[in-house]
Amino acid sequence: MPKVLVVEDVADIRFLLAETLADAGHQVLEAGNGVAGLASARLHRPDLILLDMMMPVMDGLQMLQELKADTGMAGIPVIMVTAKGQEADSKKALQAGAFAFIVKPWAHQEVETQVSRALAARQPLA
Repeated sequence: MPKVLVVEDVADIRFLLAETLADAGHQVLEAGNGVAGLASARLHRPDLILLDMMMPVMDGLQMLQELKADTGMAGIPVIMVTAKGQEADSKKALQAGAFAFIVKPWAHQEVETQVSRALAARQPLA
């Protein structure tokens, strides 16, 4: 069962993502900000991370950069999930190493489709 970490500061959105993933058969871990998310990623080594872009304490881009700088976690695919739907935002996320970019509100099945693609393409962790 793939382990997915959801890092999202809005509890309702975090709940919806976690419920969607659990219904699809994933083990779900949750964190409310980038600092907690980074700590959880280091501790649990998830197979995939869904990461909000705009959060207090440490935003999603900062967390993504920290993940990609850590050789032990650099291979974990990250899907950015955000309300910022501008092309410049998705470009920043993808250049920083995100696997994909989902804009809130997401279309039906988009989360499951992107998660399946990311899990199929993931590299083994060091």
